[in-house]
Amino acid sequence: MQYELLEYLKCPITKTALRFKLISESKKSYAGNDIMEIKEGLLFSETGFVFPIINGIPRMLIESMDDYDLFLKKNLSDYQEVKRQLDLKFPNLINYCIKKNKRTKASFNLEWNILDRSKKDEIWQDDVSSLPQVFMNEMGEHSNYFVNKHVIDIGCGHGIMTTKIAELSNFAIGIELSNAIEDAYNKNEHAQAWYIQGDLQFLPFNDLTFDIVYSSGVIHHTNNTELSFFQIESILKTNGKICLWLYHPQKSIVHNLSLLIRQVTKKLPLKLTLVLLAVFIFPVTFLIKKIRHKRALNYREEFIYLLDGFTPEFRFEIPHDIAASWLQRKKYTNIAITTSNQYGFSIVGEKT
Repeated sequence: MQYELLEYLKCPITKTALRFKLISESKKSYAGNDIMEIKEGLLFSETGFVFPIINGIPRMLIESMDDYDLFLKKNLSDYQEVKRQLDLKFPNLINYCIKKNKRTKASFNLEWNILDRSKKDEIWQDDVSSLPQVFMNEMGEHSNYFVNKHVIDIGCGHGIMTTKIAELSNFAIGIELSNAIEDAYNKNEHAQAWYIQGDLQFLPFNDLTFDIVYSSGVIHHTNNTELSFFQIESILKTNGKICLWLYHPQKSIVHNLSLLIRQVTKKLPLKLTLVLLAVFIFPVTFLIKKIRHKRALNYREEFIYLLDGFTPEFRFEIPHDIAASWLQRKKYTNIAITTSNQYGFSIVGEKT
């Protein structure tokens, strides 16, 4: 974590400043340039929450006191008392976050761990080199629009798109719920691409912070898609632009059958679901796509598709007019659908 990131981070509950304590530093190389960064540290909120920085990543989750208890017990002398006070003061908030995030963190950690960058895996059928164009198409803008813009990539997963955005804008922050954020940070080579573990419903930033809010294929995997939209749009500056990619409803017997199957698989243990997908679903979908596309499909890419469809606890499909109504309610202008395919669509709007 670079020291400059401290200027942006706020308490995800109160949006107030955090007190920082350094534990250790380390050098990280970006395109051959070494930068001294924060490797381990603590961020203290006036609410009593303590957010750890572990392996260069600030862990800004409400449930971080539980998720990273071993690190905190080692580095926070009064951990037990701090935790006791938080459990007394915020029992419902902590339990809410633990419950809604547990399955989602695990399923997306499993999904993105399958991706192998070294073998040039495609991401949703897009080669990594094409991601800047994908981003520009979804945003409905040319490359010069992004110069010197502050961009946040909400739900950045493996972080590859965040790095590509930083190449266009020279400033991008990726925020991700799952531990896929560790791969994003470790393999990032752009000094102005920064990564945070956080919950999009409790973002650790002030309102009106970013010029562009970009969230592709993410908020429909939360427990309340509409609430998630209102939470993420609050950090967008006036005159800034938001871009969301969302699943939309499909009229297909096969799709409806998959929705019925996921009513079962989303409740099963992840390892069991993985086995069932590998035995019963993967051979069929892999063969069909291989014949249809007439190319050598990558089994990891197909597994990512299957995991994304069958393992998340939450997976909603949003009609275009419903998504547009969210932006209209917040007085956005120039609302438009910029891309659309079989699975979903991108919608943009400008904040007034």
